[in-house]
Amino acid sequence: MTLFSKDLSRRSLGKSALAFMLLASGVSLAQAQDKIPVRFGILAPSSSNIYFFLGVEKGIYEAHGLDVQPTTFLRGGPEVIAAAASGQVDIGTLGTPIIIGISRQVPIKVVGSPALKGQEFLLVGTNDTEKVEDLAGATVAVASVGGGQSQALRYILAAHNVDAQSVNEIAYGGGGNGYAAFASGQIKAAIFSEPYATRLIQEGNGKLLAEAKDYYGRYQHSYIFASDAFIASNPEAIRKFFEASAEAIRYARDNREELLDFSEKTLNLDRDLLNTIYDKYLPEWDDTQVVDEEGLVNAVRILKEVGDIDQSFEPELSTIVNTSFVGAGS
Repeated sequence: MTLFSKDLSRRSLGKSALAFMLLASGVSLAQAQDKIPVRFGILAPSSSNIYFFLGVEKGIYEAHGLDVQPTTFLRGGPEVIAAAASGQVDIGTLGTPIIIGISRQVPIKVVGSPALKGQEFLLVGTNDTEKVEDLAGATVAVASVGGGQSQALRYILAAHNVDAQSVNEIAYGGGGNGYAAFASGQIKAAIFSEPYATRLIQEGNGKLLAEAKDYYGRYQHSYIFASDAFIASNPEAIRKFFEASAEAIRYARDNREELLDFSEKTLNLDRDLLNTIYDKYLPEWDDTQVVDEEGLVNAVRILKEVGDIDQSFEPELSTIVNTSFVGAGS
C-alpha cells in the first residue's frame, strides 16, 4: 500500500533543468557535449546528498570533464537498482539495496561511498507513542517497502521483541509525502532520514523513538555503485567522478552560507532547521569516499538476519566492491 501514489513516480532532471544548471555555472551546452556523459541515479535531494546537486550547479563535475545527468528516484532504493539492472544508469548512490541487488546478480559493483555512509535513519513516533513496543498492531511508514528504511524498521522492531508481521508497514515515497502523512495523523510512526525527523520533532508533532545507528554497530549503509559495463568502458570517468565529488564535498562544507542558500532553495526548508542538521552531520562528511570493509561485511550479515539476502550468499569481497577507484578502509 502506498500514500500519495501520484507523487511516487520517478522524476528526472530534464534537459531544460540541466541547461539552467549549466548556464548558471557558466557552462555552455556545447561545452557540456564535449564531456563524458554520466547517467547518475540518486534519491530525492536531501541534506545528506545536497553536495551532488550543488556540485552540478557550480560546474565542478563539468570542470573534471564530466556531463553528469542526474535522475532522481522517489520510490526508494529498489527503483534505482531496477534502473541499474535495465542499463538506465551508469553510477548511482543509495543504501544497502545495492548489496541486495549484487546478491541477486544485478551487474553492478560498489565503487566508493558518499560523504555520509553511516546509518542515518530515525524512527519517529506520534507524541502519544511512548516506546517502540507500542508499535505492535500500528501503521508505520517507510520510504519504500523492501528498501533500507524497511530493513531498519524490522531490525529495530526485532531488538524490542516486536514481531514485524504485527506492524502494518506502508510506503510513503518521498520524504515530503511522509512528513505530510505523519503531520496529518495518518500513521503512528515512520522511519525518516533528515531533515524530516528533526523538522517533525522541532515542530512538536513527533518524538524520537530510536536511531538505527544505535542498533547496527559498525555498519556502512550508503554506497556509490557503478554498472559493470560502465566500469569496463569508462574507468577514468569513475575516477573523475570521485575527484569531482571530493571537491563538491569540500566546497559545500567550506562555504556554509552558500550551502544554506542552495539548500533553502532546493529543499524548501527553514534555514534554522538546516543549520541544526548541518551542525550535527557536516563534521561527519568524509571526502575520501572510501568503503569501510568491516562496515560492509557487517551490512551483509545484518541483511541476512532480516531476510533481505539469502543465507547462502557467501561472497568474496571483490565480488561486491571494486577498490581500484578510491580504495577501502578497515
